[in-house]
Amino acid sequence: MENQRIRISKAMLKSGLLKLLKEKPLNQISVYELCAVSQINRTTFYKYYGSPAELLNEIEADFMAQLDEDLKSIIAQSTNALLPVLNHLYEHRELFCLLIRSMPEQEFAAHLFSLPSISIIFDNMADESSYSETKTKYIRRFIFQGTLTVLRDWLNSESPEPVAEIADVLTVLRRKLW
Repeated sequence: MENQRIRISKAMLKSGLLKLLKEKPLNQISVYELCAVSQINRTTFYKYYGSPAELLNEIEADFMAQLDEDLKSIIAQSTNALLPVLNHLYEHRELFCLLIRSMPEQEFAAHLFSLPSISIIFDNMADESSYSETKTKYIRRFIFQGTLTVLRDWLNSESPEPVAEIADVLTVLRRKLW
């Protein structure tokens, strides 16, 4: 378990990186600049991370772990979890959008859709009994990628549509595809 000083240093670095990512892409952020914004010296940075990309990977892992925990709780409380899940993503849209913009999209998508809670949601939505394993695989991949595109566009919008409207769009698409 990390001591408080380590947790504070890492939190300051994460906060600094997120602040810089709002202004420019990851490949334009230097360790020197990150440390200056975070008010942490470079020796401390290199004690925990090898690069800003490594720090971003940890931020993404933290986000995914927290998202999975939150979604498991939502799923346990509701038989139709789509609306509460979308509400949750809407509440965390700034970090979600920063991560989508800052990471390779296929990598982010793979991590997102490999979360156990997301698998539960999609398993509950799908009636796969009439499809072969191959068809099911491709249909799920298509739905995952399409859903991510809808979420990205929706959450990146300056004036996002209401959560219920997006839930309806995703439900209609799911019905059409399944």
